[in-house]
Amino acid sequence: MSTPLANPWAGRFSQQMTDSLVAFNTSLPLEARLFEADIDGTAAHVDMQHAVGLLQDHEHAALAAALGEIRAGWQAGEITLRPALEDIHMNLETLLVEKVGELGKKTHTARSRNDQQATAQRIYFMRSTRELVDAIDTLQRTLLEHGEQHAGLVMPSYTHLQRAEFTYYTHWLATYVVMLERDRSRFVDALERADQCPLGACASTGTSLPIDRRLSASLLGFREPTLHSIDSVSDRDYLVEFGAHAANLMIHLSRLSEELISFTSQEFGFIALADGYCTGSSIMPQKKNPDVPELVRGKSASVIGNAMSLMALLKALPLGYNKDLQEDKTAWFAALDNCMSSLAILTELVRTMAPVPEKMRAATLGGHIIATEYANYLVRKGLPFREAHRVVGELVKTADTLGVDVAELPHERFTQASALFGEDVARITVEDMVARKNSLGSCGDQALDELLARLRSMLAAHQSGR
Repeated sequence: MSTPLANPWAGRFSQQMTDSLVAFNTSLPLEARLFEADIDGTAAHVDMQHAVGLLQDHEHAALAAALGEIRAGWQAGEITLRPALEDIHMNLETLLVEKVGELGKKTHTARSRNDQQATAQRIYFMRSTRELVDAIDTLQRTLLEHGEQHAGLVMPSYTHLQRAEFTYYTHWLATYVVMLERDRSRFVDALERADQCPLGACASTGTSLPIDRRLSASLLGFREPTLHSIDSVSDRDYLVEFGAHAANLMIHLSRLSEELISFTSQEFGFIALADGYCTGSSIMPQKKNPDVPELVRGKSASVIGNAMSLMALLKALPLGYNKDLQEDKTAWFAALDNCMSSLAILTELVRTMAPVPEKMRAATLGGHIIATEYANYLVRKGLPFREAHRVVGELVKTADTLGVDVAELPHERFTQASALFGEDVARITVEDMVARKNSLGSCGDQALDELLARLRSMLAAHQSGR
């Protein structure tokens, strides 16, 4: 007959934990999302125990069957974790004991909750971060596809939030595809470094029992075991790295959101968001608020804070496991969830938004946006750029004085500024100039075709790498 599990250290203490300590000490319900990963880690540990002779055939079969039943029950929503048992590990062991008796306690042979927790976290990290990588890829594809659906649409480009030059709508959206690729690659790199299994490190210095850590790592799909037992239970570097990469990702999503907020405003009017992704006002009937990008912009602040929390958590910890590490999941899960939800809703938003071509085109006709091309015209005629810049700057000043755009000045104003201006200067148009900007990576027709081809090839490589 099995004896009930209190807490695993009950033999050392003369008093039970107080109710207040139980409530303060428990890691539930926060870490409940790691429960299935803990089942997987325990199943691999049981298989390894059997392989090295620590479990007999019938014991292995009974434990494997019980773990399968617990997994099925968890997936069906039939299991409720008990906070009084402190964590997912003691809940799992208790469930095993209820199914197979004292045999369930053998799952803790050659294992500590320190490496058990580290293993469950690594398993979940690898799975969830791969899902995040895929979510980034999905937004990248949506941005690219949406841009290509609106090829040839010209819009202003900005510096200092002032009209500067001009580009294609497709080229503007591709900016974020490229930025997100750096984010994606950072997470992929982080996965490579985290692809090590801590199972078997035990409390901190390993075990004298004849375990096979390489087998455990292989059974769980890891590339290899972790190198050092103390580091195995102390390390949360991969979470700090995740936090930093998540903050960077959310900064990029926040920048996209900021531009969507601006470009959908009445002051710009370049993009219309679908009604299903906007809210209204409780007092102003005319309002259509861009809550999605505003919330993403706000959530970026939370994720930046999560990254700082993870670094602060680790900064003064001595080696080995410390209870402080229970708090790593608060920041990690919050950052992960905010990244995933932001990527998902922005993907939907981009897929359903619509550009407003006439607004974009009208914006390219003001703000002296073609001035740089007038300077380039003079450069082609042999004038040094600095001198060309001065000449066109004076034309802009004249246009400002007259209250017109520089493109609206009469031809004699141009010839007065420089004899190099010919009749053909009047044929310089935004559409012509944007098509001719064909330096590598720029918005010209040829350069943009090459860029889009490279981006499509890049995204195809994502698929083949899965």
